[in-house]
Amino acid sequence: MPVQYSEKNLGDNCIQSYNEGASRMVRIYLDSLLLLIGGTFALEFLTLWAVGQISRRPTRAPRLAGAALVTAVSFVAVVALSDLKVVALASPTSMAIALLASGASLSIAYSGMNLREFVTSLIYRSLLTLMAGGAAMAAHATASGSRPLSFLAAIATVILVAEAGWGVVHRGMREGLFYVPVSIRFGRQSVSVTALIDTGNLLRDPVSGVPAIIVEYSAIEPILPYRIRASVRASDVDFAAAAYAIADSPWSTRFRAVPYSSVGQTWGLMVGFRPSEIRVMDGKKEISTDRAVVCVHNSSFCPTGKYRALLNPEILIAG
Repeated sequence: MPVQYSEKNLGDNCIQSYNEGASRMVRIYLDSLLLLIGGTFALEFLTLWAVGQISRRPTRAPRLAGAALVTAVSFVAVVALSDLKVVALASPTSMAIALLASGASLSIAYSGMNLREFVTSLIYRSLLTLMAGGAAMAAHATASGSRPLSFLAAIATVILVAEAGWGVVHRGMREGLFYVPVSIRFGRQSVSVTALIDTGNLLRDPVSGVPAIIVEYSAIEPILPYRIRASVRASDVDFAAAAYAIADSPWSTRFRAVPYSSVGQTWGLMVGFRPSEIRVMDGKKEISTDRAVVCVHNSSFCPTGKYRALLNPEILIAG
């Protein structure tokens, strides 16, 4: 099977096959092939980086490069097979290869994800890829089939969405994916709130190491002991007074002082209580656990009141 190399316009196919007499010839256009590999690698690298930015995960260039190489090679292989008329780009086989490559690259770029985090990251990446693909197709149509401009349009779209426009997309997705009803029980009393699953909430009980759910004071006030409400409600919590007020009650074993840091305040303490049970409706599945700490926040999280608590995703795993 002879292989020939020659120059060709960048907008044309990378590989062509044809019959000449009794032999089947395959012609590979190096300029187009190299552009396809380089452009796809750059786009995949950038998309994986954008997933890390959106989900607030630390990114490492070597991992991103290895992951991007997996998907770039897979994509170029599918394109080559399509040019050779072996498979169609829109065939189930091509789609399956793309999905497997995308999942494998995410596992390489961000190891240690649980199932929920993996699925969420896959959704993020799919949305970014669809947006980039749409921009590339528009540029391809308006620039007389220029492949370099198509790649540039796709890359610019990923950067703009990740850095500037993701807020709008993310808010829309949060309403469908990240709001969950939560029931918090202390003894015989309980309260129900809507919580936002917040990947930025890394708060933990310093004693037991269990994850925290942060709840607005006004939402949890009805089930707090009356004698500690004043000290907990104050903007500057008096931990000594709160501990003294419940020293001779069953709540004394629940009381926690949980250290935290936030924007504008490098370090502080938050009042927390160990619950009897936390129940979360995660889709159609109910998760129940007592391996958590309930921290009290004195301000509202959402001006519209759509959610009144921030749930550490690890509580779902603990359940």
